[in-house]
Amino acid sequence: MFDELIKIDVKTLRSFMAIVECQGVTAAQSRLNITPSVISGHLAHLEDRLEMTLCHRGRGGFKLTEDGIAVYEACLSFQEAVANFEHQLHYIRQLDSVRGSHIRLCLIDQMPTFFYEALRQTLSASYSKNPLIHFSIDVQSPESMLEKLLSNESDIGVGYFGSFPPLLTFKNAFTETQVVCCGHEHELFHQADELTFTALEQNYAWVKRGYITDHKINHIHPKTLSATTYHMEATAQLILAGHHIGYLPNDLARRYEGMGLMKILLPDEASYEVQHHWAYRGNLHKQTGAFLEQMTGLLAD
Repeated sequence: MFDELIKIDVKTLRSFMAIVECQGVTAAQSRLNITPSVISGHLAHLEDRLEMTLCHRGRGGFKLTEDGIAVYEACLSFQEAVANFEHQLHYIRQLDSVRGSHIRLCLIDQMPTFFYEALRQTLSASYSKNPLIHFSIDVQSPESMLEKLLSNESDIGVGYFGSFPPLLTFKNAFTETQVVCCGHEHELFHQADELTFTALEQNYAWVKRGYITDHKINHIHPKTLSATTYHMEATAQLILAGHHIGYLPNDLARRYEGMGLMKILLPDEASYEVQHHWAYRGNLHKQTGAFLEQMTGLLAD
């Protein structure tokens, strides 16, 4: 396709469009600022390359052939495509002038409210400062997030990690409380006051986290694990179904509890704190570093 376009020469297409729009070779002269003989040469060259007669000229005036009409319409489409191409090149040059302006961010699901508030403020400030910045935001389990960071499919992630690959840098983000919950349909919903720690561990079906967790910070060892999830919302749905109990972030559990759909069990005995981390490879690009710095400041506040 490009070889054929080179043979035709864009100048001949421009001349042909001017001839059509000005209704003749002579009239096209003032638009193109070249002599009629050169314009006629362009037209002849185009007709020769396409092996078509594009127009009739003579005493009857200028008139396009059916082929000429079709080629002119194709020229209009080509002109629009060229304009789009130039627009995209301009955008690419602008993006290239701000290195690291595409930030690929990974999150775990169901982050605390204060994190989302900080994220909204940072996104708003980033776009106000640099309208050309581009964020790609993905939700992943902790293991999948680490894989994406190691394979350079993401620039920065934040979550709770059970392992810390040496090729990545980790930085404290925030701490979060995990609480044990049951749903409204579960027998414990109306018997929570009589519950003991041992009974909580031994007598009920639990939802298991599908990703690696640090057993040193969670002192509960359930006897029955009959469901596995990789995302907090999936855990919540199993708990709401009424058969299982399990851990949820305090923020999420409180929302469901406020709606009368869940109850937090033994909050003083069974809850525990987890440390969430930022994770990234080596030195961050300027824009990604600025994003992390602002998020870190807002979370600290």
